[in-house]
Amino acid sequence: MSFWDFFKKSLLLLAGCAVIGYFAWQNLETEEARKAMFIGAAIGYGNSLIGFAIIRWGFNRSQRDFFLSVFGGMIFRFLLIFALLFILMGSLRASIFTLLASLMFVYFVFLGLEIFQVHRFSDLKRK
Repeated sequence: MSFWDFFKKSLLLLAGCAVIGYFAWQNLETEEARKAMFIGAAIGYGNSLIGFAIIRWGFNRSQRDFFLSVFGGMIFRFLLIFALLFILMGSLRASIFTLLASLMFVYFVFLGLEIFQVHRFSDLKRK
C-alpha cells in the first residue's frame, strides 16, 4: 500500500467526481456557488490525501501507534475541516449549501476509497 498507488487511484476517482460535478456545475446560477462547489471538493480531496498519508504512516508500526495515528488523524482532520468551514462560511454566505454538499459528496466517495485501500492492503499483508 503505497501513497503513490492511492494517489493515482484518487486522481482517477477525482476525474469521475469532476464529470459528475460538471453536470451540477451547469445548474448552478452564480459564480459564487460554482466557486463554493470547487472549494468543497478541494477540501474533501485534500482531507483524503492527508488521511491516507497518516494511516499509511501508522500501518507498519505497533497496534498502539496505528490506532493513535488513525484516531489522532481523524480528530486533526475534523478540526481542520471545521476551521476551514468556519472561515469559508463567513466569506461565502450565499453558497453554504453548495459548499457543504460538494464537501460531503467528495468526502464520502474518498472515504470509501481509503477504506477499500486499507482493507485490501491488510488482506495482502495477512497472506
